[in-house]
Amino acid sequence: MARPAQATHPHNDSGPSLRGVHFDKETDGSAQTLLTDEQRQQLTALATLISLPPRSIVYREDADLAWIFIARQGVLKAFRELPSGKRRVAAFLFPGDVFGLAENGRYVNTVQTITSTVLYRIPNDALTELLRRDADLQYQFLAKITHEIREGQRHSIVLARRDAAGRFAMFLSMLEKNQLTGTRGGWIQLPMSRTDLAEYLGLSLESVSRATSALTRRGIVDFEGGHAARIVDRARFEKLVNTL
Repeated sequence: MARPAQATHPHNDSGPSLRGVHFDKETDGSAQTLLTDEQRQQLTALATLISLPPRSIVYREDADLAWIFIARQGVLKAFRELPSGKRRVAAFLFPGDVFGLAENGRYVNTVQTITSTVLYRIPNDALTELLRRDADLQYQFLAKITHEIREGQRHSIVLARRDAAGRFAMFLSMLEKNQLTGTRGGWIQLPMSRTDLAEYLGLSLESVSRATSALTRRGIVDFEGGHAARIVDRARFEKLVNTL
């Protein structure tokens, strides 16, 4: 049974950080820190810092909206239970991601931790009032939400790929470009399970295994224990990612 969340008020913390892509032409398209120090302080004043162990449910689909969350440490997944009994992972969440946005006052997905996780928990009503008073902060949240919409569009493109190796390569490309996984020596960290990956990519476990084996056999990607990947042949990797 998962331990309950440990909550503290982050008085000495540097504050929440959103990561996303600005709308400016001058940016290179990579994820950046969106908030100013003052905006982070404003959010810190509203936030409670909570720690959760792996496999903890943050909130469930259709529960009443109460909190908005910003990830500080760790990796989470947002998923929905389908009428067929299958599960579809809609997104993986990393430090700097905001989640908890709802429809008609209810959460759209269930969110669960994959690793040990630290979150900022902000009351929805208080955040809404702050955004009404601060147009620039509202803009930064809009930039972040637009970034997430683009990620959702990329996910749809991934699912449209017929070949499993191509789907997996596109997923790795998304992780690398966001720079949210904490690379070490060129390795892209994959803390999620094979089941999580299968449910995100719309593949069976066997297809995920075949995809990783194919990428390794073709000398395009190397895998370390199933939880890290390194692109070996950049040219062939990019060609595979961009072949639809």
